Amino acid sequence: MNWKRKARIQRICAGLPHGAAVYAQIQRRFGNLSADPFKRVPHHVDMLRALRDLGVDVRDARCLEVGTGHLPILPIMFHLSGATEVVTIDLRPRIQWSLLSDAMNQLVSAPDTLISAYSGLVDGDLVRSRLANMSKYADRPQEFLDVAGIRYVAPGDASSVDARDHSFDLHFSTTVLEHVEPQALRAILREAGRLLRPEGVAWHRIDPSDHFAHSDPTIGLINFLQFSDAAWHRLAGNEFGYCNRLRAPELLAEFQRAGFTIIQASPSVDARALHDIVEGFPVDHRFGAFTPEELATVGLDVAATPGVVAKFEH
Repeated sequence: MNWKRKARIQRICAGLPHGAAVYAQIQRRFGNLSADPFKRVPHHVDMLRALRDLGVDVRDARCLEVGTGHLPILPIMFHLSGATEVVTIDLRPRIQWSLLSDAMNQLVSAPDTLISAYSGLVDGDLVRSRLANMSKYADRPQEFLDVAGIRYVAPGDASSVDARDHSFDLHFSTTVLEHVEPQALRAILREAGRLLRPEGVAWHRIDPSDHFAHSDPTIGLINFLQFSDAAWHRLAGNEFGYCNRLRAPELLAEFQRAGFTIIQASPSVDARALHDIVEGFPVDHRFGAFTPEELATVGLDVAATPGVVAKFEH
């Protein structure tokens, strides 16, 4: 879909009384909103492997997710991996319960596929046992979340969580933090520092690319960097289109400002974006201080921990 047309649809939906439901239906029919839980499995495997390498065992862990979205697949996968509790918080209630039921049925019907994906990371018998229990509730997803120790808080505020200090082992999100206004991001990360145990880890996958490029191949992943803040706000300054456009150094600085030590940062630089910048792609003056590689960074995995000195890995 042409990105300007999509931006217009988002602006219209944002102004409707029940715009979220309307936009969700549009996403289901024309977008990439899918019930397939296995699209998230490779990402979760990557996360588990990274956490294992950092010494974090998710079995019996308490986890907190920022930004549930339409499907709480990662909270369910952390449950299947042995987590004791997962709290998942969203600013607005977005869960599509019928889609979640479809996703759960897909998971329980393919235990061997999931166990194979988790080989070497999660005990297969544990996965099989928890899938068997989930099968009893596959058509009652809300009941399952309660039984599984997955607490869905929406509307909720990840910058002010009703939980004791140092009571979580993991604070995580997936392609969420780029949608959070900078001031709110700072508050969320400060709260994460309060909530995490001293040996806990914040692990976040951030997508600092132009999200309109994901559905419009005619534009590049840094297309939005050509616009001023005011112009971009007019185009996408609504609940469905907002991106803070923070570049990787700014994002890492927010973690450090909140008291975290970065223990791993894995940026992904897009070759096309880098070529375009070198060839003179017009970037707004707001981004003038960044290197071409920093501008062309379209993916960033961050692992950070409160109060522990560790090596910053590029």
